[in-house]
Formats: sequence, C-alpha cells, structure tokens
Amino acid sequence: MARLIYMNIFSKVLLNASFYLAMVCLILPQTLQAEEQKWIAKADLAVMDGKYGEAEQYFAEALKADPESPRILRGLAETKIALKKYQEAKLLIDKILAMSPSNGRDVLVFFKGESQGLEAELVDELVTPPPRTNDNMRNYLDTKGKDPIPHYRLFFKKKGKMELVPQKAVRIKYQGVPRRVYEHIEELNREVNRHLIAAQGSQKPAEMVALKGGCFRMGSAEGMPVEQPVHEVCLSPFKIDKFEVTQAEFQSIMGLDNPSHYSGADLPVDSATWFEAERYCKKLGKRLPTEAEWEFAARGGTTTIFYWGNTVKGKEANFCDKNCVMNTRVESIEDGYAGTAPPGKFPANPHGLYDMAGNLAEWTNDWMDENYYRNSPKDNPPGSHPATAKVVRGGSWESTAGFLRSSNRAAYWPKMRNNAIGFRCVSSS
Repeated sequence: MARLIYMNIFSKVLLNASFYLAMVCLILPQTLQAEEQKWIAKADLAVMDGKYGEAEQYFAEALKADPESPRILRGLAETKIALKKYQEAKLLIDKILAMSPSNGRDVLVFFKGESQGLEAELVDELVTPPPRTNDNMRNYLDTKGKDPIPHYRLFFKKKGKMELVPQKAVRIKYQGVPRRVYEHIEELNREVNRHLIAAQGSQKPAEMVALKGGCFRMGSAEGMPVEQPVHEVCLSPFKIDKFEVTQAEFQSIMGLDNPSHYSGADLPVDSATWFEAERYCKKLGKRLPTEAEWEFAARGGTTTIFYWGNTVKGKEANFCDKNCVMNTRVESIEDGYAGTAPPGKFPANPHGLYDMAGNLAEWTNDWMDENYYRNSPKDNPPGSHPATAKVVRGGSWESTAGFLRSSNRAAYWPKMRNNAIGFRCVSSS
C-alpha cells in the first residue's frame, strides 16, 4: 500500500522503473561526489523496490555529505512522505523552498582540486554513444563499445565555447533550484500540508456574526454599468461567518480534498469551485450568501466607496501591492502579503467582519445577470434565473484597489478554480 501511495503521489507519469531512473537523470543532474552517488544510487533502487525504510537511511547518509543538495533533500522528502512521516518531510521541503528557483540551466562547474566554480550552461547532462545504426544524430559522442560515456556538454561563459567534459572530472551545481523542480516541490508542499492539516482533527464551529437585517442602497452610481442602477433592498435577519473559511475548517468537513494553491491550516481555502463551496456550507447546515446579503454585510451600514472610506492607503485590505506577482501591482504600497493572508490580519468592517474586501474574492449564491438590478425585487432578492456564471464579490490579493469597492461585481464559471477566490457561509437563523 505504501508503494502504491508513493507512485500515485509522485510518479503518476512513470510507467516503469527504468523510465523513472531516466527521468531522475534528466531532471536532476549528477552533482554529487562518488561517495554521495553511491548512497543515492542505493536509495533510488530501494525506492523502486518499495523499501522506503532502507531508502530513507541511504538518502540520510548522502545528505550528511551534501546538506544543501536539492536532489538529496527532495529524494529524502519523498521517501518520508511514502513512510507517512509528514512533519519530517515538511522540514526538508521548507529547506528547498527557501532556495532561489532558477529559470535556466546555469551551473557552476568545479574541476577536481579546484574550489572556484566556472560559470557555464548545462546543454546536455549525459552524452552517450549512438546505437549501431546508420542514422546521423550529432547529440552523441561516437566511440567504441556499447556503454554510455558519462560526459557533460557545457557552454563555458567566460571562454565563450562549448566543451564535452567527463563527468568524473567535475562536479556541477545548479545556481538555484531548477524551475521545474521547484514547482514539483511546491506541489509536494501542498500534499504534505493537506496531511498535516488532517492530522489536527476536527475544528470548533466557525464564529458567526448575527445581522439584524434592514434596508440599504445597493449598487453604485459611480461604478461600472453592471453596478447600476442604485436601488433599495431590504433583508431579513441572517448570520454570516466572521472570517473566510480556512483550510483547517474546510478539511475537517471535506477531508483531504483541499484544492488550495496557498496551503496552510490558518490560510483561507482558495481555488474551491462554487459547487465545492456550496457543498461545504450545506454540510454545516448553512448556505452561500445571496449577492444582496453579501453587499449588505460588506458595507456595514456605510455608503462610501469602500467600507472604510473613499480612498485606499494600503493597510485596510490585502490587494496587489509591491510584493504581488501580477503586473497590476501597486509599487508604492506594501500590505505585507504577496498572496493570501490568514483571515483577520486586516481591520474589521463596521459589522465586525474581516476581509470583506481583499484577501480572497468570495462566491455568492447568485447567477450573474448584468441587468438584474433593474428589476430585482426589493425584499430579499434571490438572484436571477440560472445563467452561465456565478457572482463573485470582494476583490482579492491579486486585485487592484478599485476592485475592493463594496459595490463591485464580478462573475466566474462555477466549475472554475481560481487561487484568488474563496468563500464564507451564512445561515437564515
């Protein structure tokens, strides 16, 4: 069973053991000294045989010789995951994620006896003799015999020339972690976090805020056409979650089905589809808010553009600041988060609700109808007839400040996964 779990998580594209070893060679170059190569070779064979206890010991020996090797750290982390030692795997994964990702194949080449590495680009990791055919492939070193010749094909930047170098004569080291490897480690991190969150067990019920209901002016005359016309809406009393649903809460109900990109027990669950959000709320005897309920809750009795006023200074909500990876980032503002923040890190609105603007945009129950405001009922509007997209409100970590408006409306296909969308639940009593 352990071997099956390992293959399902880490080797879905690998059809057999020999292909696995080939992929290891292609993805992670042989940067190790002879002694380390011996231990890692033993570890790889033990993994293929499902002997994860032995593999763990072999990787640990290799790590003693090179504690900073992403190759060894990754192998040991994957092995510990197969052994369900998730906390130990997490420490190894965090160590790799603390390294800088590399977008290319830039390496340092260390010749035997030299402590100074030469900057080079790794063109080919393994140059082998050709099969005995009449083809004329030039990616091989033509030699006698059938055994592969362990050479690197390297472009030395200072020399400005390509050279074939025997692997035994040098060791190479990536300058940073190769991007494709780094992305794989990020996925491993999400997998490990899901198991660690599950190990925490059940969560206490989410705190809710009871709203008395009442009438308010919904929409904005200064906003986009879809936010018009401004119209009066009156709502019955309801309760709404004080915070966005966290991953710990989500997994306590939904198990390991945590789709979040930004993984962490105390982070809000992101990337859930509308159907998953609705199912979660229903399992708790709740539901997703109507669009009118959401805006009423977000405004907190205010009539300003944002529930804190008419301008944004940068400390009111989590949006696309200078740390944000999006091109829409505001370089002059820093809110402290490049992605999602744990719920409650920014000031509450007048109703005592957190992150009703920014952090994650939130699913509502309503279908998007751009003209619904023109004919929606005054009392407890239920939303339009079924359409193709569901209404999302609130802006997010990737939004510009304008999307944080209390009246702002957006819409997404309900099956879509988006790491800028989360949700909270409401109940009618």
